[in-house]
Amino acid sequence: MNFYDKIHELVRSLKQTNEYKEYLSIKETIKKDEKLYNMIKDFKEKQKEFQLKHISGVEMSNAEKSTMENLYSIIIQNENARKLLENEMKIDVMLADMQKIVGEGIKEIVEF
Repeated sequence: MNFYDKIHELVRSLKQTNEYKEYLSIKETIKKDEKLYNMIKDFKEKQKEFQLKHISGVEMSNAEKSTMENLYSIIIQNENARKLLENEMKIDVMLADMQKIVGEGIKEIVEF
């Protein structure tokens, strides 16, 4: 058994899920609407900045939080954008579950 072959198999399994396939399909549809695509891209960049600040212990200002909330509320009014973000969350849960399962499986390494 080759460890890396198994990792690639795991990735192929993820790519075969309905959530992953639907995400890619919706993303392709959204790319055709340049304004919506750029709006989501901007939101995701701001979301990433927010997450990095949160991890670093830096709290966002009320204005930044308000901007994020407003942008999110505008984006989810579009059905495709809402479905894209929903599928992204489902995939994130799947990846978190995968990480948890792996972590539990190698406790003797993780815990010292």
